[in-house]
Amino acid sequence: MAKRSKGKNIKSHGRGRPGMRSTSKPILLFVQGECTEKDYFKLLRSRLRLHSLTIITESQSPENLIEQTKTTISREDDAPFSAIYYVVDVDETSDKQFRQAFKAAKKATDRNKTEYHFVVSHESFEAWLLAHFEDIRNKNIPRKTMGEKLQGGERLNGKRVSDNFPVEDYEQAVKQVTHCAFDEVNRETTSTAMPHLITELIKLKPKTQPK
Repeated sequence: MAKRSKGKNIKSHGRGRPGMRSTSKPILLFVQGECTEKDYFKLLRSRLRLHSLTIITESQSPENLIEQTKTTISREDDAPFSAIYYVVDVDETSDKQFRQAFKAAKKATDRNKTEYHFVVSHESFEAWLLAHFEDIRNKNIPRKTMGEKLQGGERLNGKRVSDNFPVEDYEQAVKQVTHCAFDEVNRETTSTAMPHLITELIKLKPKTQPK
């Protein structure tokens, strides 16, 4: 599991070029990873021009995340958000801890006009990254093996995502990984809820205004 750290805010600067607009309300992501997840989402935001996306690093255990991030959320310039997502790995987290986390997300959603969801990957976020390069559906690949497969070239350098990582190939990745729903854990196979998150994020892509 990632080391605990204080929330680190990574925000977009500017709202895009003239003639471009996003029709979707802002989305906030909390990611546990200090390097890999943060690098990926920063690159995705830059390449797809997701100007309404805010990314914050917060490495609490899942069952504590919603309570611990209340203050951070309220201080954000783009608040209120249409949705808040917590991108987490299974790691050492127990089913009981996840049940507590999912219950907290439902309560937060019911209390606010904002959707709260957990985006869980088994065993780790690397499952989503690896699916950009090979079909891993219905497989159970250890985290260490996934990390080794991702080293070098346009993939990873250690835990850092290459600037040339093909984030635009998300449609291929969606087809090559086992899906799980938001607020769900699938420990039986290498899986992730990232395809569902991608569906929401691409709605932030700017649309060309008619002349």
